[in-house]
Amino acid sequence: MHFAAQTHVDNSFGNSFEFIKNNVYGTCVLLEACKSFGHIKRFIHVSTDEVYGETDENATVGNDEASQLLPTNPYAASKAGAEMIVMAYGQSYGLPVIITRGNNVYGPHQFPEKLVPKFILLAMKGKALPIHGDGSNVRNYLYCEDVTEAFDTILHRGEVGHVYNVGTDEEKKVIDVAMDICRLFSLDPSTFIKFVENRPFNDKRYFLDTQKLRRLGWSEKTKWDDGLRKTMEWYVRNPDWWGDISAALLPHPRMLSFPWIRKEHIKVGVNESSHAPQNSEQEQIRCRKKGPIALRKSRL
Repeated sequence: MHFAAQTHVDNSFGNSFEFIKNNVYGTCVLLEACKSFGHIKRFIHVSTDEVYGETDENATVGNDEASQLLPTNPYAASKAGAEMIVMAYGQSYGLPVIITRGNNVYGPHQFPEKLVPKFILLAMKGKALPIHGDGSNVRNYLYCEDVTEAFDTILHRGEVGHVYNVGTDEEKKVIDVAMDICRLFSLDPSTFIKFVENRPFNDKRYFLDTQKLRRLGWSEKTKWDDGLRKTMEWYVRNPDWWGDISAALLPHPRMLSFPWIRKEHIKVGVNESSHAPQNSEQEQIRCRKKGPIALRKSRL
């Protein structure tokens, strides 16, 4: 089962190259290894509902597995690209591939850059919960135990060559998630919710049709209120689990595409040469011949 990926949408806006390299090229590396090994019973590629792009806010029917892929951010595009590679290896080399496209997952042990643990940890510290835009964006949140049961169902009952949506029918606005967490900590939402600059593009809604998976016998068991409470209790009991997480709790934890590009180099109207590191002329010529990856490595 292939879970590995860079997944934070905010980071993908400023770090697109790394997302493509890890999510697309990394998937290809795994597929090549499986092809060489030759005895794989299942290759399950874990993707995301974001590959479908934004769902109309008035839609009453969700995206099914045959819906067009219309990703709107670099992270989603990298996952869609990885899916294409997976399916191509299935067709070309007969690898027994299956793809899942899931809603947002939450629960204990989740890295704090994700929305639910981020809000919980900020609330624990008595800090404001930052919301991109006006908080009206709608998401579906599936508890981790229900997700693992879905993967187990697909692993043992899923059909090779097929795609399965994994999700819940319960939708939550981001502002409602923040308010629910404030209530758990007895915080005043009007004081502890802070609206910040929105993402370059922030899909208003994702909506999945999950009937195909449900026909295999899967169903969610954990309601939002119960799952959120269990998640909160775990983080309260384990406050030092991740060590220094201050960077993950920023409103916009973005990274630049190349580590040698400093923010002061990115200005409107400057010429291309000002974006480059202060290398010697010979080093710049040598790196240009080798390409951008060589240039990046030369600065490590």
